[in-house]
Amino acid sequence: MFTKISVASIVKDHINTLRSDRTKRIYYPDIILFFVIPAILSFLMIYNEISLSDGLVNALITSFSIFSALLFNLLLLVYDIAGKNSDDTKTPPSNKVADPLEIRRADQRRELLREIYVNVSFSILISTVSVVILLTYFLKVKNCFLWNIDICSFQWLLAAIVYYLSIQFLLTMFMVLKRIYKLLARAFEFRSRF
Repeated sequence: MFTKISVASIVKDHINTLRSDRTKRIYYPDIILFFVIPAILSFLMIYNEISLSDGLVNALITSFSIFSALLFNLLLLVYDIAGKNSDDTKTPPSNKVADPLEIRRADQRRELLREIYVNVSFSILISTVSVVILLTYFLKVKNCFLWNIDICSFQWLLAAIVYYLSIQFLLTMFMVLKRIYKLLARAFEFRSRF
């Protein structure tokens, strides 16, 4: 029923990009960096009673909305580059023999583009979820009680989730930046040889 809106594959693929280049296994220091440290930092922010003010909520909603739009454009750019990359490596001209080193470089470039694509998709997911949670946090309910449960007392939980997602978004953006830098550095290095 919800297969068209399920984002589980995006999260799973994002976690799969956190692998060691050498062993191809999940690299647990990355799991700690991207999932555990944001949880610890958000807990510390809530513990120290750093609350979300209306101004901060507005700024975060604006920032995440702008980033979502920019990331959609980056997603299309990565898709375009990946298409050109696959066209360049399909078949060599008939008078040229396929160079194994060049084939390996093309495979590495294709894998790096796939990882960037997955990480950007995950960043869009984080920013979209963050905007929805921030809008929920921003709403001021008239009656705090729902079936004798004080729902206003759960504002700290929404703030903790926002802090967690914001930190995770920032870390993922640094990873995307590093991977794009690595991709372009390789391209410039390759072109400077000729």
